[in-house]
Amino acid sequence: MLLDTLGAGKLPLAIVSGEGALLWDADGRTWWDFYGGHAVTLLGQGHPRWADAIAQQARTLSFVTTVVDTPVRDRAAARLCAFTGMDQVFFVNSGAEANEAALKLARKATGRPVIIAMEEGFHGRSMGAVGVTHHYRTQHAPAHGDVRFVPFGDLEALERALDGSVAAVICEPVQGMAGVVVPPRGWLAGVKAACERNGSLLIADEVQCGLGRMGVPLASMLDGVRPDIVSVGKGLGNGFPVAACLMTDAVAATARPGEHGTTFGGGPLAAAAVEATLAIVEDEDLLARGNALGQEMAAVLGRIPGVLEVRGSGPWLGVVLDRPAKIVAAGLRDQGFLVGTSSDPYVLRLAPPAVTPVFAVRLLGEALSDVLGGAMRAAGAA
Repeated sequence: MLLDTLGAGKLPLAIVSGEGALLWDADGRTWWDFYGGHAVTLLGQGHPRWADAIAQQARTLSFVTTVVDTPVRDRAAARLCAFTGMDQVFFVNSGAEANEAALKLARKATGRPVIIAMEEGFHGRSMGAVGVTHHYRTQHAPAHGDVRFVPFGDLEALERALDGSVAAVICEPVQGMAGVVVPPRGWLAGVKAACERNGSLLIADEVQCGLGRMGVPLASMLDGVRPDIVSVGKGLGNGFPVAACLMTDAVAATARPGEHGTTFGGGPLAAAAVEATLAIVEDEDLLARGNALGQEMAAVLGRIPGVLEVRGSGPWLGVVLDRPAKIVAAGLRDQGFLVGTSSDPYVLRLAPPAVTPVFAVRLLGEALSDVLGGAMRAAGAA
């Protein structure tokens, strides 16, 4: 029996198939997926080129030890580094694993013990990752690691927290779980500069916001920043479980054989998924299409009464409401739309595939307007 880690958060749905931005459940009902499986399916469901690449790799070489080279992994690494502008990559299986690797690398590279993380941030549920995740630390006390927390977007607070014991600052360029929270323009550049002055590293957790989710290869680029270490995941394999820890040559030079490793990270099937995903993003111009989709969503949803703000960019938006988001999300499900919520009870998270058609955005707008209007009418009647 499958362990239930969701409780009341589990939706009463059994999804059996999908195509593009559409899903079908076991009863044959059609759903528009405006959450992308937690910001994963940037290409949408069932992309034939992606599926064929994995199938062909499975027929050719499904798995081999990581102590030998494989051409598909080398190609995936080269393509990912070129796409992100980073120098070297270590493949893993999940975003939490990528952050674990990032934290280990930062402490090794600097010889320092302390990590600075952001309030309301989220970096995963493994012990090291949960140690730098603000609210989740207390669920598994005592938390692992020497960590200081500062408010997200507050550069002065960060500078006060920096000293000679700090190995790295880890942050999401745009906070996802918190509700797609965008910091003040120039904040990340200020963080990078402060880290450089202090001899500390900047770890950008781009598991949710990176790899085209905000219409650029990395969200750090929106502030003109090249971090020392970047963790990516979610959309990297478009649903195939793969993630990566990217780094500069300077950081990579401090790593020694045997200090970190993986059995499955960057295996042939995962590498084929990465190579195909990135090729499709580039060949089908999904960065530009995602940007256009995000602009359309912001324009359509932002003018609906009851929507206070739409923040983010590309197909990665936080919709701030004047009432609890869970109630609104339930109303949208009644009309056949899957959306996400966040740790902010008034924010919906939208992360649709970049291939979502424009008319689906208009349908979502009509549904949201109906749900919010219905909620207002119900409140007035009461």
